[in-house]
Amino acid sequence: MNQNIGLPPKRASKLVRFDHAVHRLAAGEAAAQVAASSGYTDQSHLHRDVVAFTRATPATLAREPWLAVDDLAWPDRKALGQAHA
Repeated sequence: MNQNIGLPPKRASKLVRFDHAVHRLAAGEAAAQVAASSGYTDQSHLHRDVVAFTRATPATLAREPWLAVDDLAWPDRKALGQAHA
């Protein structure tokens, strides 16, 4: 019997990229810059993923207060000079 546990690698990497991108949006980075540096083809590709995962726009999601308190998930932001205030 073949049992699958967890997510396929492609789906998992898509979720990690998405999570990283929305945290950067919440930190105040521009959507076009986030898309370009996060591996999205363009800003509309980022927009489609945000809507697909959350049914919200990137601007709406970036204002969610829970995203602004999750510094431990991406500790390298401070090293990159991208920490939010």
